[in-house]
Amino acid sequence: MNAQGDFIAFSRMLFGAAFFIGLIVYRGRLGELRRYALSFSVMASGFFMGNSLSAYVAATQHTSIANAVFFIYIGPIISTLLAVIFLKERMKFSTWLAVVSVFTGMLFIVGLISVDASGVHFSMTFSEETLFGDMLALYSGVGYGLFLFFGRLRTEIPGDIRAFWNFVFALIGIVVLFTFTTPSLAQMGCSDWLWWIAIGFVCGFGALGTCTIAIRHLKAVEFACVSYWECVVAALFIGLVLYDEPLSTMQFVGGGLIVLGGMAEILVSLTGRKVKPAQQPL
Repeated sequence: MNAQGDFIAFSRMLFGAAFFIGLIVYRGRLGELRRYALSFSVMASGFFMGNSLSAYVAATQHTSIANAVFFIYIGPIISTLLAVIFLKERMKFSTWLAVVSVFTGMLFIVGLISVDASGVHFSMTFSEETLFGDMLALYSGVGYGLFLFFGRLRTEIPGDIRAFWNFVFALIGIVVLFTFTTPSLAQMGCSDWLWWIAIGFVCGFGALGTCTIAIRHLKAVEFACVSYWECVVAALFIGLVLYDEPLSTMQFVGGGLIVLGGMAEILVSLTGRKVKPAQQPL
């Protein structure tokens, strides 16, 4: 697809906002947009969602994929620490083990940690040429963490209303970054525009929309553990299915650590959570 990454990120936010406002209108709940007052946390959550994704895709053009992936995946760790400090979310020893498991698994899958006869190697490298990309990647990780953390506030707002405002302020955040990345549309053909629309609907309205709703119901560490499953899906679907790239032994180990850590935290959380008498709205 001949589209710049940040313009693809723009499509995800645009279609998310458009379809959620359509859903709200269809359900006759347009008045609820005025009922729930906007606050800094709502605006910040959306702003950092857009900034984080746009900065990440821009970073991949200026530094290695491994560096970009590493930095954006410190986001769930940041949100977990912020939730522990400011929201007083409790962290059991088993929870810390789950976090270490999924984060280590991510390092194995993206190839940052390798093991051979000479020992364990960490292959992340930095240079003056990739400094700008590394800083963008670091910002994407911090932004991701702030998006998740601010998403844990104002949980009284229904999920679809919150998702709409998230996408609106995410669009604002991406447009701000456009002043630095200056995307071009000259290279896009008809098929590129069709892919752009499909990605906007599936990855924007579908994936990010359900993500903003999930944040409302999950503790920061629960979402953090589950979020690393994206690495497993990417390795299996993109690497194995689309490009017929077999997974290495270390990637299998990394995937197992992510699945084990994620499932363990979910099971521990479910067994310790009381069943509520009535379901909350989205």
